[in-house]
Amino acid sequence: MSLRPEIITSAQNPRIKELIKLLDRRTRKQTGLTRIDGARELLRALDGAVLPRVLYLCEELVRSEEGREALRRCREAEVPLQALSAQLSEHIAFGDRREGLCALVAWQPLALRELTLPELPLVLVVQGIEKPGNLGALLRTADAAGVDAVLLCDGVTDATNPNTIRASMGTLFTLPVAESSSAEAERFLREHGLQVYTARPESSRPYWQGGFAEPSAIVVGSEHSGLQDSWSGAGLTALSIPMRGKADSLNVNVSAAILLFEAVRQRG
Repeated sequence: MSLRPEIITSAQNPRIKELIKLLDRRTRKQTGLTRIDGARELLRALDGAVLPRVLYLCEELVRSEEGREALRRCREAEVPLQALSAQLSEHIAFGDRREGLCALVAWQPLALRELTLPELPLVLVVQGIEKPGNLGALLRTADAAGVDAVLLCDGVTDATNPNTIRASMGTLFTLPVAESSSAEAERFLREHGLQVYTARPESSRPYWQGGFAEPSAIVVGSEHSGLQDSWSGAGLTALSIPMRGKADSLNVNVSAAILLFEAVRQRG
């Protein structure tokens, strides 16, 4: 598809104002829209069959191989393209992204009722994460470990936060991601017959004793306070990562990675 004939040069253009407003969480929630800045993130969205409603671009700034590939695939998919001036493209870019690409997409996390699991699922449950960068890193780790779904519970940060998208390197769009309360998530996991393992540093049971070869869910908690008390009790198995130094905890993404890749190991 060819570029729309006019080149937008002003930040006062209504469509550009819409893009800028999408940096605000409330606007993303109200509209169901978000933006994707950067070629790598856009490629992952295309891999996940998330097609932009429109791609805003300054072709002279699209210099990387990934950027050219993303643009080629958008053209093949007949995504509407809107040209921007170089000055405006750089003005609206998020952070230090000056790649000439900004896509408008309709994407929000699923509801639990929309989520389907395979026969032998591995699920990551993320409860109360506060930092967008940590959430993005968790999503990237989940993608690397081949998890079948990520459940975001009692979310403090927002999956569509631009920092989350960036830290996930766009893998947010290649994973089934659902939002719910902790109570709803626990009920969903029980109904689907998953063994639930919680990451708790005070547990005397080391992580390698988890039976991850069975349908399993791994639950990690917030950076500062860990898991809520609701993630304890009958039917929930607490696991720990033995610490040999002075530190008493690990970054939440590191903890999740250790448990997830133990599950990968056990599954052969």
